[in-house]
Amino acid sequence: MAEPGKDNPYQGTWGPLRRIDDGIFHVEMGILWTFLGVSAVMVFLDVMYRRLAAPDSKVAELTARIFGIESPEAMETLTTVGPIVTGLIGVGLVYFAFWTAEKHASEGREQSFVKPLVQTAAACAGLGFLGWIMLQPQVESRWFYLLLYSLCGAAWLFQLLRERAPGWPSKLIAFIIVTALYLYITLNYFPDGYSWSKELSLIMLLWVGFLGASVCAHEGKHIQVGALKKIVPPSMSRFSDAIGYLLTAAFCFFMAMLGYEYASEAIQLEGRFEQTNIPDWVATIAVPAAFAMTMLRYIAAAFSSILGGSYGAAPEEEAVVAASQVSKKGAEG
Repeated sequence: MAEPGKDNPYQGTWGPLRRIDDGIFHVEMGILWTFLGVSAVMVFLDVMYRRLAAPDSKVAELTARIFGIESPEAMETLTTVGPIVTGLIGVGLVYFAFWTAEKHASEGREQSFVKPLVQTAAACAGLGFLGWIMLQPQVESRWFYLLLYSLCGAAWLFQLLRERAPGWPSKLIAFIIVTALYLYITLNYFPDGYSWSKELSLIMLLWVGFLGASVCAHEGKHIQVGALKKIVPPSMSRFSDAIGYLLTAAFCFFMAMLGYEYASEAIQLEGRFEQTNIPDWVATIAVPAAFAMTMLRYIAAAFSSILGGSYGAAPEEEAVVAASQVSKKGAEG
């Protein structure tokens, strides 16, 4: 929490706590983005792998149903042509995406038609190479996912170190923590093949949902009822806000205790997910962990509100608080 009137949230008595909180926030955001990205990629690769390994063609079956084709010779032709047509449509969509991006980027100058072609060729070659790796039986899926993460992580890390925007050291530390967590999960719990994505995606989605609540508490993005603020006098609004934050913290404490009981029972039962062999408590512990962090942040928001700060307030309220502090400084000056 920043002390009222201070522009730097890391100054003052509460500065170290705010720095720790922001560090945890960056770790949470790293987990959220990683889990969302990995879940989307896993489900996509699961579907793509099934299509690449399957001898039939869904496009051929759909075309045959639409046009009423039943002869074996025509079906064989459609089965051969279907994947080719699908691939050409995919290449066209990739080119259209790069062409649209180049069109927006070239506003005010002549648009290049060669650049989208080169980008499309490179993207299709890369996707084709990744598809070829997937079909190699000697390459385990865990190494394939590590390759994808390494490529994406290296690109993000290069951009982070090149720009060095404010707060980049904490983001770098968060990246190291998230990478270590991802390596541990990948090397110990990723089974062979690509048909197990649904199970792990559900676990990650559970963590994303509950950690998202904690992140929203940090950013002040939760839905708030503003009717009381219109009734309470401005001089008492910070106390009414603090009461609201404390009531929310009490609810989060109640949910955290329920989640703790449920997670404790899951640990005692020693159950595991069938495909990945991940312990059941890995999913259930997201409930008490996220609600406990959300509770602490709402308690901090209550103290910040009493002291005249803006931690945990909605973005528009932060602007109002900042404006009032500036006007107060001007009046005192």
